[in-house]
Amino acid sequence: MKRLYVGLIAIFAVYVLTFVVYLLKGDLFHIPLEMVGTQADPHTFMTNEEIAKAESLSRIRSLAYFVSSPLQIGLTLVLLGAAVRFRNGVEKLFRASFLQMAAFVLLFSLLMDVLFLPVDLFLYRMDRAYGISTETLAIFWSDQGKDFVVNLLGTIVMAGLFRWLLRRSPRRWWIGFWFISIPIILFITFIQPVVLDPLYNDFQPLQNQALKQQILQLAAQSHIPADQVYQVNMSERTSAINAYVNGIGGNARIVLWDTMLQKLQPDEILTVMAHEMGHYVERHIYLGLLYGIALSFVGFWLASLAYRFFIRRWGSIWGIKGEQDLAALPVLLLIVTLMSFVSAPAQNAFSREIEHRADVYAMRMTGDGSAAIRAFQQIAKVNLSPVTQPKLVQWFRGSHPTIMERIRYFEQFDH
Repeated sequence: MKRLYVGLIAIFAVYVLTFVVYLLKGDLFHIPLEMVGTQADPHTFMTNEEIAKAESLSRIRSLAYFVSSPLQIGLTLVLLGAAVRFRNGVEKLFRASFLQMAAFVLLFSLLMDVLFLPVDLFLYRMDRAYGISTETLAIFWSDQGKDFVVNLLGTIVMAGLFRWLLRRSPRRWWIGFWFISIPIILFITFIQPVVLDPLYNDFQPLQNQALKQQILQLAAQSHIPADQVYQVNMSERTSAINAYVNGIGGNARIVLWDTMLQKLQPDEILTVMAHEMGHYVERHIYLGLLYGIALSFVGFWLASLAYRFFIRRWGSIWGIKGEQDLAALPVLLLIVTLMSFVSAPAQNAFSREIEHRADVYAMRMTGDGSAAIRAFQQIAKVNLSPVTQPKLVQWFRGSHPTIMERIRYFEQFDH
C-alpha cells in the first residue's frame, strides 16, 4: 500500500510540475500577426495592466482546473481506507440500509469538502485580489453551505438508486440507471430557474422599462412567447458581465446580470440578448440535453465496466467486500470524476458549436456587428478574459469560442 501511495504521489507531482511549467511559464496568449492592431487585438481596447492581469488570472484558473480533478481522484483513492471505517461505523449505528447509506454519504461528502476547502478559498482569494469578486466571506460561506446541502441530497438520491438497481441487476444496472437519469435531469432543468437559482440570488423583473420593451420586441420578432425579462443581483458577488437562458418549458427564463446593465450600452445589451434568444429559438437547451443523454449512455456503460474491474482487481486491498459494499461508493465517484474530466473536450466542442450558432442568430436578428464587437471588448476588459486561449485550455475549458474568434465573426457585420 505504501508503494502504491508513493507511486501515486510521484505521478501527481510530475503531472502538476508539467502544467505549472506549461501554464505559468509558456507564451500562451499571443495573437496572429494579421490580428495585430485590429478590433480583436486587446491592445486596442485594454490597458497593458488589464491584459497582464487577464492573462495571469487565466493561468491561475487553468492550473486550478487541471490540478483539481486528478487531485480529487487521488484523494478518493487515498481515502478508500477511511471509507471502510465509515462503513463499519454506520453499520454499527443504524440497522436500516437507507440510513446507513445516507450517513455514509454524509460523512464521506463532508470529508471531501473539507479537504477541498483550501482550493475553494484560494480561488476566492484570487478573484478578490484581481478585482473580479465582490463576494464577502459571509456570502462565500453561505454558498458553501447551500452547495453542500444541495449536492448531499442529490448524491443520496443517486446513490440510493444506484444500490437498488445494483441489487436487482448486478450486470445491467447501468441501463436502468441511464433510463432513470433522463427524467431526473429533465426535472432538475425544469425546476432550476424557479427553485435552485433563487437559493443563491434575487431575481426580479427588469427595471429599465425602455430596455425591457426593446428586448420584448426582439423576442416577439423571434416568435418567443415572452412577457418578462429578469435581472439578477450578481453585483454582490462579482463585477463580471454575463447573461443566460435556462430552464425548459414554461419555466424557461432569459436573465441579465445587473452588472451588464451597469457596464454595457443598450445596443450592446440587445446583441447579447439576441444571442440568448438564439439559444431558445434553436432549442439549444434541448439539444444539449439530448447530447448529454447520449454521452451519458456510453459513460454509464464504461463506468459499469470500470467499477466491476476495479472492485474485483483492487477492492480487497482496502477491505471493500464487493460491488454492493457501501465503502465501494467512492470508487464510483472516482470513475465519474475521471470520465467527466476526460469527456470535457467533447462536451465543450458541442457547447462551442451552439454558442457560435447563437452568435449567428444574433447577427441575423440585429445585424449590428459594431455593437457586438463593443460588447465583447467590454466583456474581455471587465471580466479580465484573454481574447485567445492555448488549444489545450480551449479544449478542456472553452465552452465558448474565444473572444478573438467571436469579434472576427462580428466584423462581417460591422458597417
